[in-house]
Amino acid sequence: MKKLISVSILLFCFILISARITGQVKNQVTPQKKGQVKSQVSPQKKGQVKVQIATQNKGQIINEATPCNWQKNEVDPFTGVTAKTTNWEIVGYNASTNATQNSEIIGDYKFSISENIEKKDTTYMLWIKTSTSQSLCFNKDSKILIKSGETILTINLIGGTPCGKSITSNGILDIDTRKFLRSHPMDLLRIQFSGDGNTIVNVDLKDVDKYAKLESDYFIKTFRCFR
Repeated sequence: MKKLISVSILLFCFILISARITGQVKNQVTPQKKGQVKSQVSPQKKGQVKVQIATQNKGQIINEATPCNWQKNEVDPFTGVTAKTTNWEIVGYNASTNATQNSEIIGDYKFSISENIEKKDTTYMLWIKTSTSQSLCFNKDSKILIKSGETILTINLIGGTPCGKSITSNGILDIDTRKFLRSHPMDLLRIQFSGDGNTIVNVDLKDVDKYAKLESDYFIKTFRCFR
């Protein structure tokens, strides 16, 4: 009988000790695992998604090119030709009265560029509009000369032979000319008119003379309108 009581007491003590050990294991191991999952894994994943992806998308949107304001942007319903034409911009002006350099022709000079797409063919034109203090003409010999460094580009004007103090003409911008003007500023620009008796009259615009001003980056910024 005494042995039976002793065995029962030992068994009861063993159960109590086992219960205490089990409680310690639950209190030490289980909370640590939960804490690791919440504090280490979840916050990192959420932070990476919000900071990396969202920030990159915002940067891409900000860096997109601003669309140009067009003087004309339409499709001809009869010919199907898509035409885009930039607004007129003053590329230069001449306010000098030095007659020895033909600079007595006071006035301003505006440019515009057009893109015409007909089926698979695309052509580009440079348009020029001048307002001068005396009557001048554009004829078959009229042209625009552009100097950049040691390179000289020639754009022949083909748009008729109007005369007056406010006249307009245009010339073709071929692929090599466009490629060069996209990345090179102008140092000097010469407009070749015809005067009385078909005499040639040259008007020079440059970026360093306060009387003859030239917007040297006109083509660089304007060609960004055409992708």
